[in-house]
Amino acid sequence: MKVLKLYFNFKSLGLFVVYGLLGFLSLSFAYELRFDFNIPETYIENRNAAYIWFILVQLAFLLALGQFDSVLSQFRLPDLFRLFIGLFISALYCIFLWYFYEGSGIPPRSVTVTNLLLFFISLAGFRIFLRLYYGEELLGWFSGTEGFKSVAIIGAGEVGSVICADILGKKKKLKIKPVIFLDDSKEKIGRFMHGIPIVGPVDSLSEIATRYSIKKVIIAFPSASSKKVRSVAEKARALKLEVDTVPALSDLVSGRATATQIRPIELEDLLGRDSVAINSDKIQAMISGERILITGAGGSIGQELVSQILKNDPESMLCIDQSEMAIFNLNFSVLMKAPLKSRVKTSILDIANSDYLESQIVQFKPTLIFHAAAHKHVNLMEGQPEEALRNNYFASIDLMRLASKHAVKNFILISTDKAVNPTSVMGASKRLAELGLQELQNMPDNKTQFMAVRFGNVLGSSGSVINIFKEQISLGGPVTVTDPEVTRFFMTVSEAISLVLESATKGSGGEIFVLDMGEPVKILALAQQMISLSGFKENDDIDIVFSGLKPGEKLYEEVQHLNEVHTQTDHPRIFRFIANQEAELSLDEVSEKLMRAVETHDTSKVKDSIKSIISEYSPSE
Repeated sequence: MKVLKLYFNFKSLGLFVVYGLLGFLSLSFAYELRFDFNIPETYIENRNAAYIWFILVQLAFLLALGQFDSVLSQFRLPDLFRLFIGLFISALYCIFLWYFYEGSGIPPRSVTVTNLLLFFISLAGFRIFLRLYYGEELLGWFSGTEGFKSVAIIGAGEVGSVICADILGKKKKLKIKPVIFLDDSKEKIGRFMHGIPIVGPVDSLSEIATRYSIKKVIIAFPSASSKKVRSVAEKARALKLEVDTVPALSDLVSGRATATQIRPIELEDLLGRDSVAINSDKIQAMISGERILITGAGGSIGQELVSQILKNDPESMLCIDQSEMAIFNLNFSVLMKAPLKSRVKTSILDIANSDYLESQIVQFKPTLIFHAAAHKHVNLMEGQPEEALRNNYFASIDLMRLASKHAVKNFILISTDKAVNPTSVMGASKRLAELGLQELQNMPDNKTQFMAVRFGNVLGSSGSVINIFKEQISLGGPVTVTDPEVTRFFMTVSEAISLVLESATKGSGGEIFVLDMGEPVKILALAQQMISLSGFKENDDIDIVFSGLKPGEKLYEEVQHLNEVHTQTDHPRIFRFIANQEAELSLDEVSEKLMRAVETHDTSKVKDSIKSIISEYSPSE
């Protein structure tokens, strides 16, 4: 069948002819070398008789190893190895024939070995020629790379090597050429990689860029800290160089990206933190074989929860969101690519519909619940405190009661740093949910372990300041910042969810975990960096204007309540907060008081009612 396939494949047939011609020339030259270009008459007859069968034997072994079905534009080490193995085995076979027939009619052993080397060199050279011809356009390759952008690759490690090799193979298409590496390893400086010199440490970019006419920088050390990446990016920007980077280490390890997926550097690369060390075994033990319910599954937090949980082999998942579009996006962007998507069911459901919610819980029988559904936008909720309480407090409490009623093992509430000494209705509603969670934990018949996890703003989530800035920049500005001194905490969504799952393994019930969010980021600096990353100059191209703090907003976010103390867990990025003050009202009394205020539809009365329950709440005027 393979021979028939070869016969009807014009390209393979042409390759067969070329290989045969090279085999003929190699065998002829091997004979000439053996006899110093003066072949005796008896060996001329021996050579002529061997031409057909000897060459066919070699081609048969090459055919068996797939050397006529190879993609001609690709020729790499595995192909080179198979090519040599095919010729080597054929040479061994011919030497075996020489011994079997005692040399009668068989080429001398020295001719066979010499032919092996000559034929291998000629075939390898031919395949390299084809790779150049198909992959890089041969005439363009010989004519040089004039007009290509000169690139400096920052990092001469394994990722830098892969990036360099990929660019060299596609430089004609990409119109760029790597000319230098920069690396901090003293052992590597002065050496070459893929023929490209490693000329100095990373900090020498400013001095070296002009000498080598660098136009573009590719940052190729995914494990480096964000501080290091930011330093390199700032230097490159100061030199007016383009800056690209490779995916983060977490994306490379998880398989969500490959090292060759170069992209322009983004804000997340500059504001992100060092990779999070998590106990994967504990997380897998918590999730594997469990039935997991996720509310708010279509949001940025919910989607990442779904993605990371699916990697830990749950028995089944029920993903709930009140937004039809959010569920559609979840199915399209996450579940369609997930290996365990058959275990996932989605449902469009408002968690405030407690009857329908309970029917779903009864049918699904969850053992773990991650509650991420919430109204989260501070400004919108300031004018609608009733809606904030309905969704963030009343619906959350109802869901917690259902979890306890149906003996769900673990319930994890996704909270926010805005619940700390809140000035907004949104933050206060989440704080009320935390207080309710702690009281439900202590109910005498409760068997559910309740816990909450607080963290700050998620980079790039819907409605975040980053998305607002991107839109304003795309429209030509101005970029609006509330106050020159305002700061916020930021986390990447993958980091936040990794730590949420890690926190969930540490709870025994009633805890509020707080994630270490690092240093707060000035929103003004954030706006300036985004303008720079977009290729514009502040004031010249895009203006920044100050609009003043909006109702409910703080100048600085806080991480600890006035009546709380925090203790360190066994993870350096997770803290456990413990309240040292008993609530004055029971959960039922709190709910009844808030419901009476909500029924008045009076914003001021609702806020006053919240204030009477949460003493640290300072409502905006």
